This record gives sequence, C-alpha cells and structure tokens, in this order.
Amino acid sequence: MFDRSATTPTEQSFQGTEKILGIWRLGSRLTRGTGTELFLAQPADSQGNPRYDYVLKTVAGVVSSDPADAPQANVIRDAQRQIGQSIQASGVTHPNLIAILDASRSPHAPYVVMPRLDAVSMDQRTHQIEHFAVPVALWWTRQIGQALEKLHAGGWVHGDVKPENILIDAKGHVTLVDLGFAARTHTPMHRVFRGTPDYAAPELMNGSTAALPAMDVFALGRVLWESLSATAPVAQHVIEPVAELIENMVANDPLQRPVIGEIVQRLLALEIQTLGGHIGPSVPAQRIAA
Repeated sequence: MFDRSATTPTEQSFQGTEKILGIWRLGSRLTRGTGTELFLAQPADSQGNPRYDYVLKTVAGVVSSDPADAPQANVIRDAQRQIGQSIQASGVTHPNLIAILDASRSPHAPYVVMPRLDAVSMDQRTHQIEHFAVPVALWWTRQIGQALEKLHAGGWVHGDVKPENILIDAKGHVTLVDLGFAARTHTPMHRVFRGTPDYAAPELMNGSTAALPAMDVFALGRVLWESLSATAPVAQHVIEPVAELIENMVANDPLQRPVIGEIVQRLLALEIQTLGGHIGPSVPAQRIAA
C-alpha cells in the first residue's frame, strides 16, 4: 500500500490535466500500489495553475483508458474496500495523522484526497541524517504513538504501522498515513492476512482474532527497534530502558503489551532523559563549573 504524497512522479506518469474526478483535476501519477494509484491533484477550477497541492488516491485503472491497466476484479474489490476504510476512519483527526480532505464512495471511481506533504518516508529521512541519535528515534516514535493514541481512543486500529507509512518532514514532524487497513476495534479481521509481515503481531499473522489496539503497539515496537539499529552508539545505561520498553511492546501475548497512552508517556520521559545526555555540558564547561 502506497500513501507517500511526496514521491517523485514516475516516467510513466499520467500527464493529462483534463481528467476530472469529483471536484479535482488530476496531474502526474505519483505511484501505483496493489490495486490503487496516487495522483497529484488540484481543484478542477484551477486549470492553468501549475500548483498541485493535493494528492488523490483512487482504484487503479480508473484514470487510464487502457483496459490492460485495469487490475483483476478481486484486486479492485480490495482497493475499493481500502478506500472505504480510509473514509470511515477519517473522522479521527490529529496533527500526526494524515488528513482526508475530500472523498467519494462512488462504486466506479472511489477516491480520497489528502494534503501534499513535503516529507519522505521514515527510512529515507533516517538515511539523510549523518548522525542519527537515540533521542530523535524516540521523538519520531512518540509522534506516531500520539497519532495511534487518538485512533485507538476513536475506536480504530491502524493495522499497518511500518516505516513506509510514516512520513517525516525536514523539521522532524511525523505523519502516519495510509488508513486502508484500518479496522474498528474488536471487529473480525479479514480472513486473509494483508498487512506487512515484518511488523505484524503474531495474533494478526494467524488471522484468527479481532482487531486489537495491541497489534499497533507491536508494530510500533518493531519500528522503534529498527530505528535504534540505525542510531549512533550510546552507553549501555542509556539504551537499556529503551530496550526494555521495546521488549514489552513486542510481547507475544497482546495482554502483556502496554497500552499506547502509557507508551507515549514512557517515550516522552526517555526522550528527555536521552536528550540530556546528548546536550550535556562540554568538558571545558564542566571544568569551569567545578
């Protein structure tokens, strides 16, 4: 599933500006996922305006007139379901959660419209930072946790927390995107697993349970674990409490995982503690103080 609104258009991008969906004029295609496509978009009455400040996600094949571009019927149905889930979950709003600005449930051309973010995926941003520090990893993870806390409070489980669905701008602001796998808490999960195996909780992988907030907690723990592997080395006493938190988050038993509100508070405390270690006084300053 692709929801990266800052992706560079592909060479095969759809270039026509006369295609209209709802009140939106489509520009270049950003990317194509499994059954879905993302396009740059602008209001339909903005013809001639070079600015495309929005991203529209629709079912693959809706824009193209080539029948060969249309996916199989089961893929279309799944894409329609994903867009429908995004629309339903869009009632939950938070600064760290992607906003759905407009949507259509049309059976032939369903879509959702989001702001175009000047941001890149978590993996990309990590590689852009020369000295990636533990406090930054904790800061990013806390912001994701805040978005999940609001989702969970609204009765939703995200269902696909992973670095590709986490966008970070140049100032470090994090946005959790892609609500296509969102599910109402305690509702039965799809009988076929459709998430991302590397970040999926054991109970989600076996496909025999209902949607639980603890699934997102597990995935977030995996994301934090992966982020820490890219950070600069630190003293053992600094990393141990973070490792303990991760161990709790990825417990096999979902009942043993802490709730997201508790995780956010622990991340904030660890963020402050580890930041203090990174911005401590220099050696000359310590001598002056002595």
